[in-house]
Amino acid sequence: MPSGYVLISAYFVDLAERYAIDSRLLGKSISFHYGDFYLSIVFPSVIIKDGYPELEIPGLLEAIGMDVNCWGKVNNYSQIDKPETFKAWLSTVLVKCFAKQSQMMIKSFEFQKLARKVVNALQIINPDAIRISSDEVINDVCEVKNSVSFGEGGKRLIEGSISIVIDDGKKLLLLKDIHSALKNINRSISAPYEMLGNARMNMARHDTRASILNCATSIEVMLKKMISFYFEETHITVELQDYVLRQADGYSKLVELCKKLKLSLDGLPNVQETVMKIRHRVIHGGYVPSFEEANKAYKDTREALKVINVPLFE
Repeated sequence: MPSGYVLISAYFVDLAERYAIDSRLLGKSISFHYGDFYLSIVFPSVIIKDGYPELEIPGLLEAIGMDVNCWGKVNNYSQIDKPETFKAWLSTVLVKCFAKQSQMMIKSFEFQKLARKVVNALQIINPDAIRISSDEVINDVCEVKNSVSFGEGGKRLIEGSISIVIDDGKKLLLLKDIHSALKNINRSISAPYEMLGNARMNMARHDTRASILNCATSIEVMLKKMISFYFEETHITVELQDYVLRQADGYSKLVELCKKLKLSLDGLPNVQETVMKIRHRVIHGGYVPSFEEANKAYKDTREALKVINVPLFE
């Protein structure tokens, strides 16, 4: 902390989702300037006590009056022998606010807005770190396991259960992700990626129809931005740009226009089948997509944005 700054407040920030976290972040803090304030994001640390993990906040002042048991969640699937190699997920962090004058105070609504921007950016930068758990929903970071229980009279019952999978093949929330979110704190998330983020959130809410519609919108906005960028590079007037884009309304016409302009769509997933046709059934037939269909649409949309090199931020 820079000299002359004093602690003025502390906030618990709910990350809204559970993140698989790089264990090297546990017990650490990340600090940055925000206007006249100096903020420090504090991660919980893991200690061993009778074979079970407990949480503590390094250097937390008792004067703040915060109970360590009321924040953060670190989950493990085996006894912790080596905390430095511990796999964990995290749902809450502590943020300490410092200022040069003790009477200064960061406004609550301003802090909440700041926290939302950082969390939204993390969800866009590294969505694979997010773990979704539900009694009904399965996704690529969850699995169904058969568990055995015994009913009346000792009868064996086979029940399906959902368990979170901490898969080493999946990404963890890393220090560089947080630095990237903080670095871009004053930039807006690009519209295609914002729609993609909404699609993922709607899957977690079991709203597969909304998720498919979000994916379709993301793809169409992606193509429009691709065409608009081409127009800007070729110095076509804004009026003509607007006219052409109005005529090319909808996915099929946008793809046709891209081909006429010789804009490469090589490597693009078959979103016509996995997204657009399902969107048509949702809108015109009241179809409710399965979670597998929504998840496939989400993955193909995300891959499409990568193929076209859509920027994360505007």
